[in-house]
Amino acid sequence: MDISGVGRCSALVVVPVLSLSGSSVAFLPTAYFSAHTGGFGAVHRRDMSHDMEEALKHYRALGLRFDAVYVGYCANPKQLRLLEDALPHILMDGGKLYVDPVMGDHGRRYTFCGEELLQGFARLCKHADLIFPNRTEAALLLGLPLEAGVEPPVPACDQLLGLGAKNVIVTGVDEGSERIGVLALTGDGRAFTCFRKRYEGSYPGTGDLLASSVIAALTRGASLETACGLACDFLDEALQQTKVYDAPPRFGLAFETALPGLTRNLASIF
Repeated sequence: MDISGVGRCSALVVVPVLSLSGSSVAFLPTAYFSAHTGGFGAVHRRDMSHDMEEALKHYRALGLRFDAVYVGYCANPKQLRLLEDALPHILMDGGKLYVDPVMGDHGRRYTFCGEELLQGFARLCKHADLIFPNRTEAALLLGLPLEAGVEPPVPACDQLLGLGAKNVIVTGVDEGSERIGVLALTGDGRAFTCFRKRYEGSYPGTGDLLASSVIAALTRGASLETACGLACDFLDEALQQTKVYDAPPRFGLAFETALPGLTRNLASIF
């Protein structure tokens, strides 16, 4: 995934949250941004495809293999092909693949997401143990209209499982006008939801925090339903703290103050 110098999102939030699970986290950057692309004007950006290629060669030469791989933002289709080729060599037998197919949001396809990138994410999702599309990304994967995202979400989750993913969490699902959360479907057909209070404003990095805290809980041995509840509690606390500080939304959630609670909840899983 990418790293943004300013704005709490991507690697700046994912690495600390995953580290709370007790895991040793390695980071393979796909791009560098001077700041998050929402609200900071014309950001400086650097495609790191060459760096990815060289790093993956190095890991393979070292014989490094990982218990899990979490794929997020990819800048171009080449990066997805690099990951596809590398996964059999860097993921342990029985290792977990988590995919957040970053392609769009709020009914809009991101400008960098062409058909080749979409198909690359679709191929990667086929092999994933768990995918985290928002409603817009779910619609893209299923070839549905983007305006309102997938609706109704349960049949959409079932269709996403049909693409090959073992489990699905669709994010940004509404429950009326005052609650928002996730809808999940497991490989054995069990569906469940997790909703919390909706707060005014749109904050970058919310999906990154949700996915990374779910993965952290799964790494500790939690069930998917328990992991979703823990992640939603973490986000709710981070949102409450952010409102206390009254910080501009473009800087993301004040998740740092919610980390002690997440640490306690993760420790209680064992």
